Amino acid sequence: MLHTPEERIPQIFCDLGRLCEPACHISPIREVSRWNCVPYETAEIQGTMLVSVYDGHPQNVTLPLELSGWYRIYVGLGAYGSAGDISDIINLKLTDDHAFMHLSPSGQAGYAYHSIQECFWRCADLTGQSLEIGKHAEGQPCEAILAWVRVVPMSVQEVVSWKEDLARKDTKRIYATNDMHGMLALYGLKKKEEWRSVVQEYIDSDVEWLSLENILCFDGEPSTGNPASFAFCRPGDHAVQRLLKQYFTMEMLSDLAAYGHQKGIKICLSLRMGAWGIEFPYDQMYFDNTFALEHPNLRCVDRDGSPIDALSYMYPEVQDYMIHQFVDMAATGCEAVEMIFSRGVPYVLFEPPFIRLFQERFGEDPRYLPLDDPRVTDLRCEILTGFVRLLRTSLDAARPHQPVGLHARVQFCLYDCRHVGVDPTVWAREGLITAVISYPQRIREVLPANLWQQDQPGHLDLEAYENYVRTSEQSTICRQQDFCFLPPVEDSQGILQGPADQQERVSEFMRLEQEYGVTVYLEILPRFMSPDAYRERALELYRCGCGHISLWDTYMRAPRKAEWSMLRRLGHRDELPFYSSGEGELYRQVRLLKIGNKDVSRYKPAWGG
Repeated sequence: MLHTPEERIPQIFCDLGRLCEPACHISPIREVSRWNCVPYETAEIQGTMLVSVYDGHPQNVTLPLELSGWYRIYVGLGAYGSAGDISDIINLKLTDDHAFMHLSPSGQAGYAYHSIQECFWRCADLTGQSLEIGKHAEGQPCEAILAWVRVVPMSVQEVVSWKEDLARKDTKRIYATNDMHGMLALYGLKKKEEWRSVVQEYIDSDVEWLSLENILCFDGEPSTGNPASFAFCRPGDHAVQRLLKQYFTMEMLSDLAAYGHQKGIKICLSLRMGAWGIEFPYDQMYFDNTFALEHPNLRCVDRDGSPIDALSYMYPEVQDYMIHQFVDMAATGCEAVEMIFSRGVPYVLFEPPFIRLFQERFGEDPRYLPLDDPRVTDLRCEILTGFVRLLRTSLDAARPHQPVGLHARVQFCLYDCRHVGVDPTVWAREGLITAVISYPQRIREVLPANLWQQDQPGHLDLEAYENYVRTSEQSTICRQQDFCFLPPVEDSQGILQGPADQQERVSEFMRLEQEYGVTVYLEILPRFMSPDAYRERALELYRCGCGHISLWDTYMRAPRKAEWSMLRRLGHRDELPFYSSGEGELYRQVRLLKIGNKDVSRYKPAWGG
């Protein structure tokens, strides 16, 4: 029965096993093809939850809400998988939605951890709507647990304030990035409606840009020639091998670009600039790139002649291949394309044409010089800048009447960028790019003192170098990533390089925005933190003068609703200092006293107590 506004009161739907339809999809015993109806009890609630454990594949059920008007919706999520992972996922959507949203608890989990995490999901007009409950049938197996749904009526003023807040443009400050391989591996997406869940996750948030990684470069085949006879190391990879070529298409990406536009979210398609690097045990399958396999002669080469498993942008063929990928991405109608330079290093090393060009310019062999030699650095940057110029020209030619933005995801600081041949300052000054995203990654060449020639300072002993590379306990290449801040590091001449503090780092990037109009986004990592920690990290960047933030791998962050309750609001720069963590209001832990008709309030029956 529908309720009038005067009759609306908070309600909790806690007996889901009885209330959801059709009943034939629900069972009191744990059948693989049906939802398990599990009785539970907390201090305040008694009911039945819907559960499907690891390899279950139940059909969708519907919870008739029979409500009218606007409500805040909270959901009770179970956590019985692995702690710190998104291994408990329930799919929810309202009648009017075009796609499911994926919801997962966060924090402590495990089979003997007896609690439900209630999280704010969304606000919605529930007039005439029901709630559809599902579990993904393909991809990575997981738990799916929903204990209850709680709805709290909103006043007229609360609805007005909610809508006004969503309509604000000044809070759209977040650059979210979805690893589309992760989405396909987790959920096994096929139909258009399933893929739209990629965008659906970000409605009612401060996300301005959603960057979707193009994984069509993963076009290899399993080494056995038959996926059925290939030993995959993860269940999700087996799903990707089966589904990638058929369901990850440019047509699908075009639909997502249009759907994002419909939802007020700008869509960017992104590509890892070293899209051919993968190692054991993820090799020998679709992660391989056919172009790279067919052109081993186009690989990077180290100074001692060793081939490196990365193609070099020194070669026109490599540049042409990558430009073709970007032009195809732009044809989907997305607002921008993104070069991901935080994956796939190196891009140029000491290939024969690089050596010849360097010798023509400077009259000596670059192999005897460190990577941070200014001339080596400048020439590597020149090569990649030439590529970016060609890319910009090609994009303009492909879409002359619909300009496409070009974004660059780069390293921790400008010095770290140039160390790998990436030069966002030049790209911004020449108007080649429209946005820069700084990812906390540092890659440096570290050369011990015993590798230098005694009679020629600043030049390497290549014989000693080759011996060191093969016998040392550590690599000459130091790679660090997913950190908050790293202090300066000495270069090959003993000079400290890099910003002294976060303020200096932010300021050097912000000059690109102030002088050249390129929007700057700074990354917040690691992926999983408390809501308070996310808040403080964003405030630190704002205090240093940054106006926009970036969130990498949001496909793993958005489902974790306790954390997302803060992440989705991080664009509210002016209000952020006054936000609480949200604990007790937007999320809370509720202790289970009984589950499955067993008392777990004191002694825990798991494994005999």
